[in-house]
Amino acid sequence: MKTIKLFTLIFALFITFASNAQSPEKKAQKFVDEMTKVLELNEADSKAVYQIQLDRFKENKEIQEKFAKDEEGKKEALKVLGNKTFKLMKAVLGEERQKKWKEYKENN
Repeated sequence: MKTIKLFTLIFALFITFASNAQSPEKKAQKFVDEMTKVLELNEADSKAVYQIQLDRFKENKEIQEKFAKDEEGKKEALKVLGNKTFKLMKAVLGEERQKKWKEYKENN
């Protein structure tokens, strides 16, 4: 029984580190692939979403490093980044597709 628990813990840690180790480019591509499929984005919209998400993931990484010991600063910087990303995504997707994406994410 202890072996199973130990294996499960090691596996969970491996998955956590593997997902955190992904490059911003891979994270952005995974995001845009899913969104393109769900919302049937055209090539121009897919490219725009990719660039927005790439910038977001890069900036998020910088924030995590810069505010590693300042939770309040990190929280505020991430909030600003989230608002900026939301506005950029809304400009590309429009309200209808943004609502469709939100519903999809809530259900999956």
